[in-house]
Amino acid sequence: MNPKTKVRHVERLGLEAVTTIQSRAFFFLFVEIDTKDKSVLQSLIKYITNRKISVIVYESNKGYHIISPSLLHFQEWLRVVKVCQQIYPNSFYYHDVIRISNKKNDSKEMFWYNADFGETHQVSETLLKVYESKFERKIPCPNTVKTKLSFTKYEDLEIEWNVIYVKKRIQELILDL
Repeated sequence: MNPKTKVRHVERLGLEAVTTIQSRAFFFLFVEIDTKDKSVLQSLIKYITNRKISVIVYESNKGYHIISPSLLHFQEWLRVVKVCQQIYPNSFYYHDVIRISNKKNDSKEMFWYNADFGETHQVSETLLKVYESKFERKIPCPNTVKTKLSFTKYEDLEIEWNVIYVKKRIQELILDL
């Protein structure tokens, strides 16, 4: 590894997918996409919103985050997660926690898709407030209910590459071919 490349451990804050209301468990849908391919994003949004599940979407460091504050029963959550994994396979992501700590390249704006006009699902007012605060904007949504949120801290590797060194090394490897 290039000595000018910086690698460090960083503590991140995440939000867990499970919540409870009156002793009943519900789940939030979290999808992490590690590609900037818009067709993947569009396919996922189309599938999720066609199920009348509202979502918050924003560009993340490597791709996109899709967060649904809609309260899903466990079986529905499992079915949706399974299809999301078929649309965008990600064997490293289990849909159980989403990062809410900001990274340097995260977008400063988000998009809200209220897909539940028939109010099929209740929506977590508490989760909406987290993202209203994060993006400094109001998210209009009927059919909200206060829920408890569970946060978790986890350690992540942050790698800062020396771009000049990497470009030079790639050129050397190409010349060796």
